[in-house]
Amino acid sequence: MLKQISLGLLGGLLLTGLAAPQVVATEAVKYRFFKDKDQHMPLNVHLVEVDLKNPQVNLGVALAKGKASGGERVSRIAERYGAVAAINGSFFHGRKIPTSVGLVMKDGEIIADSGHRRTSLGITRNNDVIIGIPKVTTGVYHAKKDRFQIISGINQPRKSKQTIVYTPHFGKYTQTNQYGREVVVENNRVIRYSYGNTQIPANGFVLSAHGKNPQEIKQMYPVGSALHLRARRYEPWNEVETIITGAPHLVRSGQIYNTYFQEKLQASLKRPNARSAVGVTHNRKLLLVNVFPAKKGGVTYTRLAQIMKRLGATEAMGLDGGGSTSLYISQKGINSNRAITNALIVTVDKNKGK
Repeated sequence: MLKQISLGLLGGLLLTGLAAPQVVATEAVKYRFFKDKDQHMPLNVHLVEVDLKNPQVNLGVALAKGKASGGERVSRIAERYGAVAAINGSFFHGRKIPTSVGLVMKDGEIIADSGHRRTSLGITRNNDVIIGIPKVTTGVYHAKKDRFQIISGINQPRKSKQTIVYTPHFGKYTQTNQYGREVVVENNRVIRYSYGNTQIPANGFVLSAHGKNPQEIKQMYPVGSALHLRARRYEPWNEVETIITGAPHLVRSGQIYNTYFQEKLQASLKRPNARSAVGVTHNRKLLLVNVFPAKKGGVTYTRLAQIMKRLGATEAMGLDGGGSTSLYISQKGINSNRAITNALIVTVDKNKGK
């Protein structure tokens, strides 16, 4: 676990997959571009190395268009949040309604949860960092019954037999069909029932359940009853305030630890492709890495793990890759044409630590 995430200010820097080797350094940040090879296939590797000692810097998760169901390029996300550096975040699914795969938490609030528990990056309020499977359970708390109900997900398209919670981060409406029963909660009190595509209150949420009849819903969630959206966090994740899920775990305790099969990633992700990764080193450096094929092909997760280990990572994990592989630095950067759902960003508070 690392303390005091940090980053120095960067000047404008243009990075491209075919850029000439260059080094940009400040007190807290270094950028490096270098050529690598994988079975004689040339690779372009872009690295942002962040010294984790500068108290003026914070890490966070930034949402595409400020929503849990949006899509936007990394550069635009970073610029809107005033980020100094950014890298694409979690995998996502759905074309009509793009939502994050795994768990996304921002400032202690669950933004999205698809139910997948895969390798994630966790950040505490004090900017400590952890990489691993998050020990976090999301659900709704019934105050009168003192009961915690585990749910299927948060801000995800509802499927058969699922119970999904929709918050204002999802948008104005749940965009669900008429085959579910929905409970509208405002100021943590059940105020009414509805069917599909319910308006989400600005100061509440909507619980959407498929497979429940109206009578069951009324018994489970009586009008006027207190209902709270909760996330239960267990050690060592109990102090984590920000989470982005990626996968696989690439390096653990300084050794290659590719969990592609254990985490049951899609078969298509095994093929070589452009990749993004994040890691930390023994001397408290944060590594943001993009790897691109110089001509065609790509890199496997095994090769990505080897690169991260060689860069000094003691812990590392993959992020979304392929067409989503993007890195932003100070208004310019490597950017794909694909809109993504969230990004890991670095911001600087010049007044902090003075």
